[in-house]
Amino acid sequence: MMAKAKNGSGPAKARGANKQQRTITLPLTDSDDEAEAYRVLAKDVPGWDKLDKDERAELLRLIRDYRKRGAPAKVKMARKPDGGWSIEPTGKSEMLALLKLHETFSANSIDPVNARANELLNYLGSVGADNEARYNAALSFIESMKPQDQAEALLLVQMYCTHDAAIRALSQLGKAEWVDNARMFGNLATKLLGTSQRQMETLARMRRGGEQVIKHIHVDNRGGQAVIAENVNQGGGKAKNEEQCHGAGNTGSGPAMLGQDAQGNGVPISSRERAEAVQDARRDESRRA
Repeated sequence: MMAKAKNGSGPAKARGANKQQRTITLPLTDSDDEAEAYRVLAKDVPGWDKLDKDERAELLRLIRDYRKRGAPAKVKMARKPDGGWSIEPTGKSEMLALLKLHETFSANSIDPVNARANELLNYLGSVGADNEARYNAALSFIESMKPQDQAEALLLVQMYCTHDAAIRALSQLGKAEWVDNARMFGNLATKLLGTSQRQMETLARMRRGGEQVIKHIHVDNRGGQAVIAENVNQGGGKAKNEEQCHGAGNTGSGPAMLGQDAQGNGVPISSRERAEAVQDARRDESRRA
């Protein structure tokens, strides 16, 4: 876990000092025994005695959650003589670092890993952010989303770049001194944020799989009003409607049958009694002259 700090103290030393990273080592608290975990933290955490009961419990929870997430894939970048960058896995084990990169991009070979890595590098280079911190931040985002296949990995690369571009447009909007510039960056930010939202919706649809939304439209012939009810089915199954009768094989394309009347008036039912004979309209032949 890394945190930025400045060497020295005071204004004079701060101005001339170079920034460096300070390493904080998290104590091992793998034991399920809370008393044992507290004993380890009391020994290895500076300022433990100044924390109250709730703060100690929260610190223990955060350390355990951090360890469960695991360390994301990281790389080191070096400038090549021709001006480009070389990207190499970093860490104590090259094999472990490479496997983490493969997992980050959900790849079984090095080719898609190189392709996605170069896409990220090309974008960050185009906006002047091609450095280890920004590159590893992008890798951490993609890894945290746990892509299930290479299609999701490709989409997550797009999502990161789109979000970054939208934030850059918004930052330029705040710096704009002219109305035309403000309008241009505002429109650009709006489009990029809309694209980012659609990308998230696309990822959600990909992970939902075969879910279908079926709309049934019921028309009340007495009032001329339509009521739309949505039923969501998993895996493309058929929706079940408890209030409507359907004939066998009815797909819902025809008009809906009348259902229950809210005012208590029943649907007219034909009687089984024999209808009264209708009088013959022809004249009786026996009365003819």
